[in-house]
Amino acid sequence: MMVAMSKIRDLLDRIQLFSVRDMAWQYVANFGVAIFGALFILAAGRLLGPTDFGVYAIAAAVPTVVNALLDYRIQEVSIVVLSERAAAATKARRNIRSMFLFDALTRVVAFVISVPIGVMVLKSMSFDVPAVVPLCAALAVFCAKAGNGVAVGLMRLSGNIHNYAILQSLDWGIRLLALAALYFWNMVDIEAAFAIQVLPALLVNLIILYIARRIALRSYGESSNDRWRPTHLRRFYASKSRLLLSSQSISATDSVVKELDTLICGIFLTAHNVAIYKIAKSIATISWKFVDPIFIVILPNIASYISDRKLAELSEILRKSTLYLAAISIVMFLFVCGMAYPFTNFFLGTEYEDVPLLVPFISIWIVAALPFVWTHSVAIASGNAALQAISGWAAAILGVIAILIGAASWSVYGAAIGLSVAYAAPFVISCYLLISKKVVQW
Repeated sequence: MMVAMSKIRDLLDRIQLFSVRDMAWQYVANFGVAIFGALFILAAGRLLGPTDFGVYAIAAAVPTVVNALLDYRIQEVSIVVLSERAAAATKARRNIRSMFLFDALTRVVAFVISVPIGVMVLKSMSFDVPAVVPLCAALAVFCAKAGNGVAVGLMRLSGNIHNYAILQSLDWGIRLLALAALYFWNMVDIEAAFAIQVLPALLVNLIILYIARRIALRSYGESSNDRWRPTHLRRFYASKSRLLLSSQSISATDSVVKELDTLICGIFLTAHNVAIYKIAKSIATISWKFVDPIFIVILPNIASYISDRKLAELSEILRKSTLYLAAISIVMFLFVCGMAYPFTNFFLGTEYEDVPLLVPFISIWIVAALPFVWTHSVAIASGNAALQAISGWAAAILGVIAILIGAASWSVYGAAIGLSVAYAAPFVISCYLLISKKVVQW
């Protein structure tokens, strides 16, 4: 046992891309979200039944896609901006306020747009649901995201990621308890399943903002002479517009694998098959949570390597990491396929008996994507966000085509294969571009 632990420590030392403490806390966050979030999806699927859950999935997809299209990834932008060595405390404080306001305003716009679009989409698919469904769906997303991009960035940058981890788990834990209460009082329907998510999302978001404000005060101080003005927001946007627009472009392309695929499935598939697809996708997403912390916590360290111009050393670390991650990806794929049947059978019953057959098709992307999970962080930290955006758009176009053709030609299995293409393509294309541009020496 001691020998095995020693080998694991040696492996982590060789990778050198993340703090083990930060990684551990991000796993807490991911497992909390994965477990409670997955249980919420599974419970909603079981209690609503496949047909109503299919409608629920489509209604939830609309605000998710709209928010992705207007997401400037302020969390990552704030890390890059606040890591600049020349940034004085006064400038940092102004940037924090500008990023907060910018993030909040874009979320307001996304909310206002989401509601009428949600109504139109559901009506166009002949789903007879009240307008309160798209309203609550949009409100839950707004309350969870409004203004907290820079807050989470501050937590990551200051080593306080454990606070975010605990709060994410708390959010989905409360939502799950609220769903259980609905079941106890026999009040489960589509409207209630959305409505109970609004208050937990708002509560947790306010706590995140409060903690981040305290971190900002400790890190950058407060000055009575330092007054924020609207001109600061204009200057911030003018100076960071390239980074912001590139980040927004990345988010827009990510929407393909967030929930745009669910909307495409709603066009070609029955609500029942949409529910089968959504559950299988959730199972694949849970498995990704085992490695997603790597994607999240390595950005500050990669930014440090690049800032210190240690590109050759970083490239060597990335080559080794790719091999380790390839081996892990194969093990993960086999594990999730093997566990799909007992997992589905135990939680969902015979109404979802097709889910285990779909899981291998919808999760094969893990084998292609995981080895190159570092590409996004390298592109952002090296000032090549535009390169990442190009790979994202290329992958999004390829993914949309694959999902459209797959769903139209081979129903739910074709859609699953198309989703795997959409998930894997940005990682592979981005790796190729980073190497061809000699950002990474392979």
